[in-house]
Amino acid sequence: MATETLLDVRDLSVDYLATNGAVHAVRKVNFALQRGEILGLAGESGCGKSTLAYAIARLLRPPAYITGGEILYYPGQHEEMITMRLPKKGRKTDPEGAIDILRLSPRDLHRFRWNELSIVFQSAMNALNPVMRVGDQIMDVLITHRPDMNAEQRRKRAAELFEMVGISPDRLRGYPHELSGGMRQRAVIAIALALQPELIIMDEPTTALDVVVQREILQLISNLCKEFSTAMIFITHDLSLLIELADKIAIMYAGTMIEKAQSKDLYLHPRHPYSYGLLNSFPTLHGPHKIMAGIPGSPPDLRMLPQGCTFQERCPFVFEHCRQVTPALITTNPEQPEQLAACHLYDEKITKEVPTIADLAAGYEKLATLSLEGNLE
Repeated sequence: MATETLLDVRDLSVDYLATNGAVHAVRKVNFALQRGEILGLAGESGCGKSTLAYAIARLLRPPAYITGGEILYYPGQHEEMITMRLPKKGRKTDPEGAIDILRLSPRDLHRFRWNELSIVFQSAMNALNPVMRVGDQIMDVLITHRPDMNAEQRRKRAAELFEMVGISPDRLRGYPHELSGGMRQRAVIAIALALQPELIIMDEPTTALDVVVQREILQLISNLCKEFSTAMIFITHDLSLLIELADKIAIMYAGTMIEKAQSKDLYLHPRHPYSYGLLNSFPTLHGPHKIMAGIPGSPPDLRMLPQGCTFQERCPFVFEHCRQVTPALITTNPEQPEQLAACHLYDEKITKEVPTIADLAAGYEKLATLSLEGNLE
């Protein structure tokens, strides 16, 4: 019987090699994804979200290199993956028969992509070939991975996919420039769903779309995941999008995950000071007006990371231990063991009082006041 775990990422690290030093874009990231689960990845630009996604899909190219870790995939009921003839180094020797994606040969990787894992890139207009009809681009996937299908079956499947994502099948003969932004994004999602993969990675699929179309796309994604029990990694810098869509949310900062929690728990009780600042960087539509300071400063240089916590220079609660010791992901509340944060404020051996939401709010309000007075560096 297959485990409920679909993907298990262990100590994954990625560097970009440069003449002035290696950029440590992803550093010892760990997480597990269950079947049918939606995991949201959030964080500022440059925190490593897309690099992590492309590493999982084995789409990184030099100067990016995976420097360590494992990406274990647990095959489901797809017969071609279970019977895949991999070399011994490509399959873990455990009862579940996990496959280490990092050890797949080019041939096996070709079979793995789209059958088991597909990706929706950030810009739909750039992801689609501008000189090919949209329908032909869907059927290209079917021709490559389903050679047993004839032309009529491919056309029928393409029409089904367009109807599934809310586009009239007569648009299959259209070119990308003839579709609106929302329709292009739906078309890319249709291509990703062509072979009903177990896992879809979506890299900011709603960027540059207006809020109404964003809402439609998010509702579509949610419904499709529920209908086909598809797991998803949804990447965005907009944390507010994930609160409603994702089952779990992981916050990334400077190449590491600094908080992981159920979406509801993160919304109601963010633990890491960075998570609180990120969540409250968006003005509310209702309620009284309040001063907003955002998160001061800039992320650290990933070539020369500081000793200790990477968020220390921007944190309103920094103390000496933060500058000496790198915090590990730990449980922040015994009543919510799944909510983890990499912060010394929740280490009982170091601090006596766990900060509350009111404490986090007070810290950022102080920053806002200093900013207005011109005293914030």
